Amino acid sequence: MGKELGSLKAMHVWSEVPEEQANQVLGTRWVFAIKRDPEGEILKYKARVVVQGHRQIQGLNFDETFAPTPTFTSLRCLFAIASARRWDVQTFDVATAYLHSLLEEEVFVKAPPGIFLLPGKVFKLKKALYGLKQAGRCWWLHIRNILEKAGFQANEEDPSTYTYSQGKDKAILWMHVDDGVITASSAHLMDELKCVLSRELKLKWDDGIHSIVGIEVRRFEDKFALCQPALVKKLCDLNPSNITAGQPLPLMDLISEKASKIDKAYLSRIGMLLYVAQATRPDIMFSVNYLARFSMNTTPKHWAALEHLISYMRSTTNKALIIDLAGKEDMLKVYVDVNWGGKGSRSQHGFISFLMGSPVAWNSKRQTCVASSTCQAEYMALSFAARAGMWISQSITPITGRIKPVLLSDNQSAIKIANDSGSRKNSRHIKREFHLVNEIIVNKEVTISWITSKDQKADIFTKKQPKVKVDEFCKELLDWMFCGGECNGKREKVPEHDRKLVTQNITTI
Repeated sequence: MGKELGSLKAMHVWSEVPEEQANQVLGTRWVFAIKRDPEGEILKYKARVVVQGHRQIQGLNFDETFAPTPTFTSLRCLFAIASARRWDVQTFDVATAYLHSLLEEEVFVKAPPGIFLLPGKVFKLKKALYGLKQAGRCWWLHIRNILEKAGFQANEEDPSTYTYSQGKDKAILWMHVDDGVITASSAHLMDELKCVLSRELKLKWDDGIHSIVGIEVRRFEDKFALCQPALVKKLCDLNPSNITAGQPLPLMDLISEKASKIDKAYLSRIGMLLYVAQATRPDIMFSVNYLARFSMNTTPKHWAALEHLISYMRSTTNKALIIDLAGKEDMLKVYVDVNWGGKGSRSQHGFISFLMGSPVAWNSKRQTCVASSTCQAEYMALSFAARAGMWISQSITPITGRIKPVLLSDNQSAIKIANDSGSRKNSRHIKREFHLVNEIIVNKEVTISWITSKDQKADIFTKKQPKVKVDEFCKELLDWMFCGGECNGKREKVPEHDRKLVTQNITTI
């Protein structure tokens, strides 16, 4: 608490004023938290003075509140480029981040417990204190202004990801609130950027990378391994069992049934699994999406399927997403596939994107309307995947130059329609929004190619799979978390006794 009060004083967060000047006086309180690393170990105890912002009135003491957060896709692109270019990756944390940013609106607060004020006095805030509705936005505008002065440009596709490009000097900065991940084309540029940012902000800089937003990151040579063992263990502890599973879902079909009430425990576990699936585990993306359909009408059958998925996670806790293949040519491949829903049912489509040989983006989604044929479903999925590919291509252009996405589909009829080389007679009814893929292919912004169903890597995002198929997918993208003692976050050689773990993929138990 003393450290927090010292920070508030040093940062000139507030000034004492008569209470009659205040249009509204908000309460304050202390919030205590424990900061842990990705493995669940305690790093430090934190105490924060927060404003009771739930009492704020829009138009009186706050207006805009939007502040972007960066995507996992941008983070994986950063790792893929760093791996392919053999760039160093470092991290930093901004101490008392919100207290750096100025507050535009007039906000008055009571003194928190532990601070004495004379009767009739309140504090007028100068800086964006925690708890204010606009605090996150104030900090985002402040850090953006600092980074732009340093030569960075905010990414239009992902405003909390910044690129630096001055001749041969290139850098990418991924900023999640007060935690930053940065990669640069040279050690000199990295040191220069570190000095520039340190002049403006109080930073805790790490010359390597250990973790970010709950993701444990290990680097050996030019490989990155991304894993979330602490969150998976926490999930498994909620459902204690010795049972393990070889595939994410049982092969039985589930149907929606009426339930007496919303099951919050089911929703909580789905949310935890979704975070893991989006960050480091593409092998469970379809399974989580599928089970989430029953969030509002959960029955024992759905719980049994959820527990089966948790059992699969228990047996693969230390599986890590591998960002590797340094030196591969600059290519952006987007595999896209569909499981046609049949008459009266919506289809499930999915895609996975590889940048320079590394998986950087994936998704599984039920289509928004019924497709009358497999061809229509595949064509609609191509539009969905094309937008995802264009997003990645545009976001990395300042660093890599223009990389044209390549769409890979196993449906020749859909490809012909997209290429304007097939009859439109049976596709006139398709909604206009899905014809985007045709336009960007004709304009040569993306290309499209046919692949065999055997080579289709997106199939796992469209339907339940047997263990053999899951193992094949995991063998290419996932590996057991690197062993061999502590990692200092910097690029290191793989210990000799662990080299097999890096060069060989081990499938699910």
